[in-house]
Amino acid sequence: MPGLNSVMDTSLSALFAAQAGLATTSHNIANANTPGYSRQDVLFAARRPDMTAVGAIGRGVEVEGVRRIQDEFILNNLRSQTARGQSFASVDSALSEVESIMGSVDNDHLGDALSRFFGAWNALSQPTITPSMKENVVAAAVALVNDMHSIDESLTALESNIEASIQLELGNLNRLLTQVADLNRQIMAVETGGNPANDLRDQRDLLITQVSEIAEVTVHEREDGTKDVILAGRTMVARDSVTLFETSYERTGDGYRMMVVTGGNKQAVDLSVGRLEGLLTSRDVHVAGVREQLDAVAQKLIEDVNALHTQGRTLTSSGLQFFTGDSLHTIEVNAELLGNSALVATGRTTAPGDNELALAIANLGNLSSGTGDGRTVNDVYRALLTDLASNRSTYEFMVENQQSVVASLEAKLASVAGVSLDEEGASMVRYQNAYVAAAKVVTTVQSMYDTLMNMV
Repeated sequence: MPGLNSVMDTSLSALFAAQAGLATTSHNIANANTPGYSRQDVLFAARRPDMTAVGAIGRGVEVEGVRRIQDEFILNNLRSQTARGQSFASVDSALSEVESIMGSVDNDHLGDALSRFFGAWNALSQPTITPSMKENVVAAAVALVNDMHSIDESLTALESNIEASIQLELGNLNRLLTQVADLNRQIMAVETGGNPANDLRDQRDLLITQVSEIAEVTVHEREDGTKDVILAGRTMVARDSVTLFETSYERTGDGYRMMVVTGGNKQAVDLSVGRLEGLLTSRDVHVAGVREQLDAVAQKLIEDVNALHTQGRTLTSSGLQFFTGDSLHTIEVNAELLGNSALVATGRTTAPGDNELALAIANLGNLSSGTGDGRTVNDVYRALLTDLASNRSTYEFMVENQQSVVASLEAKLASVAGVSLDEEGASMVRYQNAYVAAAKVVTTVQSMYDTLMNMV
């Protein structure tokens, strides 16, 4: 039969086990609000029993370790959906800025400027033509051109702000990847000795989740506990080594365009979905698309008005272009007209009252010139506003929907890996009772020792 020493050893193992459970519970409670913390649980196992003539008699409990509760499937899904949400949010923010630049339905400044321009020509097409009417046409044209230039400058400023945000996100991404590599090194050092690096693993997972907000990543865990971070098909973190991103500029038809490349070999990167990809999409697709459509509005205006005005004659000129340039950025009112509004032609002849061209130009806002695809200037402009409003509405919906998906996954992950103070409170009471019971056994064994010694 086991002696008192064996019973004492069994009760002491129970004390140590309860103490380990209380310490872990305390750690969970302390980190209940720590971002990225995963609930920890103590692993207990019965010791090998003593084999006696009457059978196996237990020798207590062994603390095998402390495990970290985590669901990698939910976590990876959360990262993927978070990346999509961040991408949608970046585009939605850029489209919101474009809407602010273009104005609202109640404050459609470019549409109003177009209406005033054609309205000035309509007034000029009336039977009595006066010099002030021609001055009004030039003034309306100047106001229209200034509004177009203002929009062009605002879009350029928006593109610059987006590029500044790209630079900022790249800096954040490089910092996070470097920290992941450093944590890989620390985890490898700790776990090589056989000890689980639970808190370090939590910190690393939190960093990888933050990386996935900027750009979606896939993760491969090695046998030594380190994790490789793979972004856009490239392994950016391998154990404790890291490859960083930087920016480069490539020449385009209208200047230089910033692009993302890997450090060292300068290879262009086709980024996966995320906040960074959303910024690049905003710049290269949506803002560039709006600029392209505005260029089409400006080009349509220039071509249609010039096609008619060059047919006109005044007492001192003929065949004069009304506008110069070919885009939102380059459109200008002919300098000769700015210096002398009398050069504005109203008809194909100099006969008094010839206002045929003025009437034709006034109608360009609503009637096709018969060139191109048959659309009017206003048609091209309204198509731009419709596309912009449709894109904004679509991305607003996708952002809201993605927020719901992410919130649902966060709740699922919290139910698995999060700390429940109610559960921890119950565990604390359970371990406390176990500790008290084990201590009672120790006291009893001590009393038996005293009895035995008094018999000597």
